[in-house]
Amino acid sequence: MGVLEDKKRARIFYKYFSKIYDLVNPIFYSDEMRRKVVDMAEISREDFVLEVGCGTGFTTAEIVDRVGQENVVAVDLTPEQMMKAVARFSDANFILGDAENLPFKDDTFDAAISAGSIEYWPNPQKGIEEMARVTKSGGRIVILAPRKPDNLLVRKFAESIMLFPSTQQCVSWFMSAGLDDVRYVEMGPYRFWSKLVVIVSGMVP
Repeated sequence: MGVLEDKKRARIFYKYFSKIYDLVNPIFYSDEMRRKVVDMAEISREDFVLEVGCGTGFTTAEIVDRVGQENVVAVDLTPEQMMKAVARFSDANFILGDAENLPFKDDTFDAAISAGSIEYWPNPQKGIEEMARVTKSGGRIVILAPRKPDNLLVRKFAESIMLFPSTQQCVSWFMSAGLDDVRYVEMGPYRFWSKLVVIVSGMVP
């Protein structure tokens, strides 16, 4: 388990990293990647959408463009990160919460999206199952995860910090959660870094 695959340590890390997060994030997460994440959720204008691990609101912005602020509920574990998103989207609904124990009733949302959060979850399978639980039948679950590096030395270093699942592992989590029509795309922010992440989408039966 990586150093940041612990909720307390991850929360402390982001308390301080939040000060420069918006400067660093675009290096790893492009506008094209963000659009692809939300495209794979197949949401419509009136849909009620959950975002798990909203951070400072980078992906939130794309969701808001598709469905409007009032139709977005965003959850994050770190108040310092979330407050930046709150300042940007005052009409959206923000809740401090844990991805593995979502504070919502079954079948609440039309879709659920999480980009750049699963790598900090001690139990990713549980988090995906929770997203599926709170999403209506026919709705899609979308996860963006940092992909396991191909280079062995880079992989060992990366995995000492946080989770870097393989594409196959992500697909397996979705299938184990009972999701149908599981699809995935590997992509990155630059041509030379074209498989930095995997984006996986599955439909709640």
